[in-house]
Amino acid sequence: MARRQARNLEPESFGPVYTTGTSFRARAEARQRRYRAEVLQEGWDRHGHWLDAEAVGRGANFVVPAAHAAAMRRRDAGKGVGERTFRNMLSSQAMCFNLFAPLAADTDLATAVLAPLLPGLVRVDSIIIEHTPAADVFGDQTGRGGVDCDLLVEATFSEGAAVVVIETKFVEEEFSSCGFRRAGRAARGQVVCPEDVPVRDDRGACAYQGVKGYGYWRRSEEHRTLVELPAKGCPFGGPLWQLWVNHALAHVEAARRGAGRALFLVCAPSDNEALLSGGRVLDEFRALLRQPGTVGLLPLDALIDRVGAVAGEGSEWARGLRDRYGRI
Repeated sequence: MARRQARNLEPESFGPVYTTGTSFRARAEARQRRYRAEVLQEGWDRHGHWLDAEAVGRGANFVVPAAHAAAMRRRDAGKGVGERTFRNMLSSQAMCFNLFAPLAADTDLATAVLAPLLPGLVRVDSIIIEHTPAADVFGDQTGRGGVDCDLLVEATFSEGAAVVVIETKFVEEEFSSCGFRRAGRAARGQVVCPEDVPVRDDRGACAYQGVKGYGYWRRSEEHRTLVELPAKGCPFGGPLWQLWVNHALAHVEAARRGAGRALFLVCAPSDNEALLSGGRVLDEFRALLRQPGTVGLLPLDALIDRVGAVAGEGSEWARGLRDRYGRI
């Protein structure tokens, strides 16, 4: 696909451009505009990659009906799925349903697709999309708040039972950061964690534990996931925060199911250099872990290739995934 970013170089049917330039996000957005106009032949709302109300009602953001139905069921459960998932064609959550809803409905299919990508995988036993942990896991479930995971996979590997937690990302440029380091908190009189917070020797110095009473540190200690940290400063004050809490969640969920192995994977496009930094973000996180091999990348492009190989490149599912999310 030609990388045409300027509004006046695209047909009017493509709709208004939101992101210009040649970044991964700009290229992905251009693809969604084209796909909406030429393949879906649906209307736009405000931006060319936002579906209008009629398209939303038809479930046009989903490549197969099973993905749309799964998203609606999760939305109706009351947490985790909002309007953006149905309207915004760059939604990572919509991508998650498009990729994994057919696999969640058929574990034999899931095993065939995922086995070559997860060394040692013998069988996928279940896939839960948008898993909300029990309230006592972290103690942070407050209405629509609290740590969830995009996917929780129960599986059997050659070594035995395992739990795999997967985070899906499409065009995001970074992982979610610590809420107590967000800009503007001090100006609003809110608690801010200092850069030199001494969490190595005093976990309660972290506002998530000392102020909120959340159990991220307690769970990490319970499962001995981390190496000794620097004397001052918290490595999870930035985008490693999301990796940390999801990794801890994988270990808690594995222990509660009697599984001897816990894995945390990031499913993202290899081309999203801003997010992955050539793999350096995951390497930085691995350096903080006692078992670095419990973290990995599930490349989006490889997953789409597997869907094509198993379901057939001519299938509605494989075509939709490749047209929407394939290499740009």
